[in-house]
Amino acid sequence: MALHLIRPLCDVVNSPSSCGALLSTLQSDIQSCRLCDSMSPWRQFATDAYGTAGTGYLLVGEAPGYKSWEKRRRFTGPAGMLIRRALWQLAHPRYRDLEDLFYITDAVKCHPTSGPCSTSNRPPRRPEIHSCVTHLRREIQLLHPSIIVTFGKIAAATVATIAPSFKIIAFPHPSPRNQLTIIKHYPSLKAFEEALSQTFCKLIAQLEQPSCHA
Repeated sequence: MALHLIRPLCDVVNSPSSCGALLSTLQSDIQSCRLCDSMSPWRQFATDAYGTAGTGYLLVGEAPGYKSWEKRRRFTGPAGMLIRRALWQLAHPRYRDLEDLFYITDAVKCHPTSGPCSTSNRPPRRPEIHSCVTHLRREIQLLHPSIIVTFGKIAAATVATIAPSFKIIAFPHPSPRNQLTIIKHYPSLKAFEEALSQTFCKLIAQLEQPSCHA
């Protein structure tokens, strides 16, 4: 995977409205992308599923899961709900949901499917990851986030390759097939969820000093 230095494009255009327009254009480009025949029927999230660009925080998953795609909202499958619960536990009045705290995207933009009628999930393939790198690089270039949080080794490796100078907080993906990996790094799944809560609390504290206990 070729490494290219990411410049903060919004600093170049020097206009919040221009930056917002460029982000909308990018979201439209992603929605119309059909580079990977293996991703047919190209199940993607709509442009209202990205969250906020206002906090300076970017959350990167591996790829849309079928359940989340079906609900039209990221991280709403069984694994994603664990991540959401970690934020809900803080009960912060402003940052209740992931969409309030992060701009949310994936390393691979379409649901990796085994066939047009399949509802199962599979790991993204190397060519699919490579095809989507340009989209993710453009997102990071536009947003120029202060912190990038990743879930899963594909997301962590992709971000580290294209944006090595950015601060990255990498977590294992909390899918059932990844439980053994989580247990290698955390005493229990509950401890993993608590670590997420603590991280979210620290991120919120950098935005405004709330009363926040993880």
